[in-house]
Amino acid sequence: MGERDDEPRVIRVDDWSAEGGWIGRGRRVPMIGVFLIVLGALLAAGQFFSAAQLGASAFFLAVGLVLVLMGIRDHSDLSLYTGTFVGALALSDLLSGAGVIHGSGWGTLFLGVAVLAIALFRAARGARPAWSFVIGGLLVLWGGSAIVTANLSFDADRLVGPLLIVLLGAFLVGRSFRRSRY
Repeated sequence: MGERDDEPRVIRVDDWSAEGGWIGRGRRVPMIGVFLIVLGALLAAGQFFSAAQLGASAFFLAVGLVLVLMGIRDHSDLSLYTGTFVGALALSDLLSGAGVIHGSGWGTLFLGVAVLAIALFRAARGARPAWSFVIGGLLVLWGGSAIVTANLSFDADRLVGPLLIVLLGAFLVGRSFRRSRY
């Protein structure tokens, strides 16, 4: 009796783990364990040394960049978003720890720019990322207003509401022009 193509097949999984191997060694090293050791050591050292805090931020920036590259390579939105979020927040911590930027709002601004970059990347691949543009724009406005308020002693929060109304009006006008063309 032969096996038919429409019969279900059984797949058996014996092991499921996040392990990788080092080349040239007979034993396998769990990569998630190595990551946790490095992460814990950097976080502990960061409690005592400011340079270690910069190292931890640089480490997370590198992790974010690797995740972004994996997301681009594998067309994985989860990896792309996770990498940009981790990278944006790590970049903000790294630059503020190095004394390049000052004040609050930078993490939110970098997150907004990262979400806008993802929206542009997805639009180039043919997706319709309208919500990504809206969320990224709102994060940029929110972070930018916090930066302006902190650095220029100007209460930019008063302008966010009117600016959002203007942007909504521009969106509706632009949408009406697009519909009238077709």
